[in-house]
This record gives sequence, C-alpha cells and structure tokens, in this order.
Amino acid sequence: MDNELVRKEQCPDCKSKGKDTSKDNLAVYSDGQTHCFACGEHGFTEHRGSEALGGVKVKIKNSEWMHDYRGEFYSLPDRKLRAETLEKFKIKCEKGPKGDIIKHHYPYHNQKGEMVGIKTRIVANKSFSGKGDTTNTNMLFGQSLFRSGGKFLTIVEGELDACSAYEMFGSRWPVVSINNGAHAVKNIKNNLEWIDSFETVVICFDNDEAGRESAKQVAPILGPNKCKVLTLAKHKDASDYLSNGDTKSFYDEWWNDAKDYTVSGVATIDEMREALLDYKNTELMPLPESFGNLNYMMRGGIARGELVSIIAHTSIGKTTILNELIYHFATKTKEKIGCFMVEDNIDETIRKVVSVHTTENLQLMKPEELNVDNIMDSAIKIGFGSSIQLHNDGGGSIDIDEMFSKIRYFVKGLGCTIILVDPLHTAIKNLSNENIEEVMDRFIKLCKETKVAVILSTHTRKPDDGAHPHKISEYDVKGSGAIPQACHANILFSRDKLAEDEYTKNSTRIRVPKLRRTGQTGEAGWAYFNPETARLEKGINPDMGSKGDDVDF
Repeated sequence: MDNELVRKEQCPDCKSKGKDTSKDNLAVYSDGQTHCFACGEHGFTEHRGSEALGGVKVKIKNSEWMHDYRGEFYSLPDRKLRAETLEKFKIKCEKGPKGDIIKHHYPYHNQKGEMVGIKTRIVANKSFSGKGDTTNTNMLFGQSLFRSGGKFLTIVEGELDACSAYEMFGSRWPVVSINNGAHAVKNIKNNLEWIDSFETVVICFDNDEAGRESAKQVAPILGPNKCKVLTLAKHKDASDYLSNGDTKSFYDEWWNDAKDYTVSGVATIDEMREALLDYKNTELMPLPESFGNLNYMMRGGIARGELVSIIAHTSIGKTTILNELIYHFATKTKEKIGCFMVEDNIDETIRKVVSVHTTENLQLMKPEELNVDNIMDSAIKIGFGSSIQLHNDGGGSIDIDEMFSKIRYFVKGLGCTIILVDPLHTAIKNLSNENIEEVMDRFIKLCKETKVAVILSTHTRKPDDGAHPHKISEYDVKGSGAIPQACHANILFSRDKLAEDEYTKNSTRIRVPKLRRTGQTGEAGWAYFNPETARLEKGINPDMGSKGDDVDF
C-alpha cells in the first residue's frame, strides 16, 4: 500500500530558527517518513502510523537518495529474522510483483546521528550498491540505536549479522556492524570513543580468511584489557546461526569461547594451561611394527595435527613403505586415510596395497592374469572406499588449490584423520621457492586447524656418483629447504640397492633427524623387505656382525 499523509505538524528544524509559526510545514506519512516543505529536511519517526504522534524525528542530511529508501519492515523467514528487529535497525525491504522480497535497504548515519545514505542489497544476485554516503567515516551500522556505555558490545561484519546477533541475545546487548570489511580498521578508529565506552567489546567477524584477518587488525586498536575475539566454530556468521536454529550454540560460543586479545608474543596463564592440556590429550596413531623403533622414538606414533615428511632417494622401495603405511592404518587402526597418489592411477594404488594384503605382487602379473573380482573383494575388505579414500586423478600432477580443496573435503566431508601425498615434488614442481614456502604454511595451518596428520612423501636430489647409499640428510630434499623446515618430523629411509649381499640389499635404514614433539632424534632401526611375502618386516643392521654401529655415515 502507498504511503498516506497522516497529518501535518510543526517542523522542529524550522521551529529552532523561529520559523513555521503555522505549525504545518512538516508532513508525516503512514510509513513513518517525514518531509518539511519549507526547509526540505527528510526523516522518519521511531514508530509508524498512528503511533507516530509520540515518535522521535531522525534527521536526514541529504534527501537526493531518499526516494530509494522505500519498502516496509518485513520479517525475513529464510533468515528467521522478525519484522520488529528489522524495524529496530530501520532496515526496509521491497517486494517484487510476486510478493517476494527483492531488496534490503540499510540506513547509514554520520557522526552527528544524521541519516546520510543507504546501502541496498539485491537479493537475487547478492550484490550491493550505495546511495548517499555509506563511507567508512560514518557511524558503525546500528550505532545510532544504542546509548554509549554499557557492559558488552558486539561488533560483527554485516548488517543482517547485527540483526541476527541482537535477536539471539534477546535484545539485551547492543550489536553493531562495520560498514566495510576492507576498511574495518578505519571504521573502528573513527568510532573509537563510542566503542571504548563499553567494558567489554567482542569482535565476531566472519569465520573465513578475510574475516579472521580483519579481526587481527582490529583487535590491537581496542587493546588487551577490553577486546575479546570470537572465532565462530559451527557456522560462518551470526546470520547462519540464527537461520539454522542454532541460537544456543551461538550464545554458548560467544560466552565461553571468545578469547581475550593479548599482545603478540605474550602468553597468558590460560593459554599456557590450554597448551599443556592439548599436549596431554594428544592422540597418537601407531606406525607399522616393521618400521624399526619409530613407535618408541615417537612415543607411540604420529600425533594428530603433525606434518611429517618421508624422505628417500628414488628407487629404494619408498612405494613399498607407503603401501605398508596405507594398509596398516586401514586394517590395524581406526583411522581413515586420504591418499593423493599424484603419479599413480587408482588401479596402480589398489594393486599395490592389495598386494600387501595377499602377499602376492599383483604388479608382476600380466593384465589378462588379473582376477578383478577377487582383487576388488580384497580391496573392499581392507577398506577401500571407507577407511581408504583415493584421489581419482593420478598420473601426472595436481593444481595446488584443487589439492587443498580436496584435502579439506577428505577431512571434513569423509572423516579422514590422515592425509598422504605422494610425491610432494610432483605437486609443487613448477613453483618458486617462495610459493613452496606458502604451500608448506598452508599445510601447517591445515594440520593445526583440523588436527589431521599429513604425511608427505619427498624425493631427494640426485646423489653424486659414488655417494654412500645411506649418506642423505633432510636438506637433500628435492624442491626447497622450506619443506623439511616446516615439518614437525622428518624421517629418512635409505637402502644400498646395489649391495651384493641379499639381506643388505633388502634392508632399509631408518633415521630421524627432526622430531619436534619429543626432541628425540637419531637411529630408528631397520626394516627388511621379505621377497617371499613381499612385505616389510622389522630388520636388523646388516653390519652388526662386523662393523656394527661403528660405520661412519
């Protein structure tokens, strides 16, 4: 229904200047809008319709865009927002010919409390446009609705997030939004006096990379004695919590999980305690018993959240080592492993791992000799498709962004607790050293965020002719020194594949030059490849009868 004239009354602005003695310059309309035909000021009252008699006039500095500020204070059922909340924040909505809401209009105010512009959201394509002044120099969205001072203030990253959080708080505490995420710092600084009047300020930006980065920039401005930072866990933003009916989760996270901002490099007592508890509760995933004494050195195996590199020359049996790992985790533990065998096709990976299970080298069989049904029965039995998830695009390379996207799906969508990438150098072969550092940083952040263990299979550079088969170090890794530097643990596997003695030729030496969690490094024993069973077994030093540990490697 079109706005209707409710009455005429005296314009407060004209009155203050000794004008409008007839007391009818100001027109009041049914939607609460006002217009003075003498001075040209537009505004609106706090209440609509017949209740406008007792309303409070809000000034509008510039009226050129006012005709775009139209619609009603409708509810938003898809977001579970009530009309009363949108009216509180003066968010008007327009409906289309079919009765569906097509636009939202968010009012913005300057430091004097004057309404100076609107931001409009097109629902169909989620685009935004501004009319009037919606710059970062203005008030925070919603700031004009709340008095300065109080116990709590929550700052979010979107207009509807402000409405959603306010509803979930039961309208008890003020919630405002920054005007623009890209200018969050400037927006906060311009309103710092008002913000600083509150005892506690909770930064609750979107849980995405941009939101987390903005929170890091804003928190130091507010300081360690006032600011708390809430990283939402269950959903991206406040709107998502309300629309999913998770009000209790939002309130619990806000109340219990908002962390006191601390100056970088200064640990609080709570952080110290939390770090110790995290270590105490570390979940360990045991390695195969055939891997020498690795389980003993690692105090029980690989820890969740660790980044581990397996380092070896080419053609020393690294494939056998990795197949043993996959088979072990799938059949001897409750872990789920996601495999990115970058150079292998899925049929190769299946045949190699099933060979471990059957103790029969299926790789040596001619294609026509393979019994596909029997192989798949074994594959299903040991967990392919359930405990073992395969990246189905082997045989060459993989885009880095695509790889991380699929890893996140494997972890969060399929429940994988271990990720194996073989070989890492193929995935990063075209990257610069700087970009490789960025990739390793991404792996570290992934491990920390998801508590997944990531195992990277890495090749070494081609050894010099005549080099001792066991004389390799973690810094011989092909690609960049950033790889071993970033990892929590580096494990070296080496073998004298040209040895005349059969036992020596099939024996693999295991060493640990880096183990951040325990600090224990050095010899981790030997693994022996049994040609009869095509399996790895726990071995002994082949020189023990003669040179023993006196051999200089």
